[in-house]
Amino acid sequence: MEDTPKPRNVRPPDYPELHDIDAFNKRLAAAFDRINKIRPYKMESLGEVGGRDIFLLSPEEPLEGKPNILTAGGFHGEEAGGPWGIIEFLETADEETLRSVNHSFLPLVNPTGFERGVRFNIHGENPNRGFVAEYMDSEEEQDAPWTNHGPSAEGKILLEHGDRLVELARDGFTSQHEDDGIHEGFIFINEQGPMPSPTAIAFLDTLKRHFALIPDGGVNDLEGSPIKDGMWINGMDSSFETWMLQKGVPRTITTETPALEPARARVDCNRELTKAFADSAARLGLGEPALKKDARAIRKKPESPKP
Repeated sequence: MEDTPKPRNVRPPDYPELHDIDAFNKRLAAAFDRINKIRPYKMESLGEVGGRDIFLLSPEEPLEGKPNILTAGGFHGEEAGGPWGIIEFLETADEETLRSVNHSFLPLVNPTGFERGVRFNIHGENPNRGFVAEYMDSEEEQDAPWTNHGPSAEGKILLEHGDRLVELARDGFTSQHEDDGIHEGFIFINEQGPMPSPTAIAFLDTLKRHFALIPDGGVNDLEGSPIKDGMWINGMDSSFETWMLQKGVPRTITTETPALEPARARVDCNRELTKAFADSAARLGLGEPALKKDARAIRKKPESPKP
């Protein structure tokens, strides 16, 4: 299985700790201590891959009447802006933000890829494929080198805790990614109702403060994609986002910050995307139209060459 085509600079001058797993875990522990003093949280390991923990942070006592949302980062190891953006959100979020929603976090799903600065895990598996059988067997994924014919080691751990993660994402899930080879940002968003939804607008407005939005139809390897106004809407694949959607999570948003832009700018954007998700969920409460029917009723998206 092929991995990241071009090795990334794992120590860029504007963010030298970008792939330093020890520095990441140290700051994660300190950020947890900080938010735990504002509102009781728990941090636990869901399991290990290659001797590295996959941590989950969740409120100790969910606040009644507040939305449950889950933010994840680092499914792909070279996409470090998301994990660090989550860390910096936890280092800076105020009490009002932390109490406005029941916000849980998977800060780094693929730690063995992260510490090597490569896409796949230590076993050469794609942690964001292999969750949904019908799409594993699709023409796009069946023989593709970037997919799995079953969940990765990380995927098996997430599925083991699947019911709990679905409950933590009861009102929304976002996964923070970065797209290789582009200077523009965009989002994948899956939900029902008129588009763009308030959730989509919140994410797009945040992206636009940092980067240009990708042109309609994509650029480079994404040419010919159904991107319009910075959004790729209601597409299915064998990813964790699709699995969550099929389990009844009302909306899943995958953000794509541009990997060719400076690391510092990407981390800043992902930190603000994390806050935008919390703020949007708090404003919407539990009343935004939800996607509850079988996700198979939504059209499948064509895959880009490098998912």
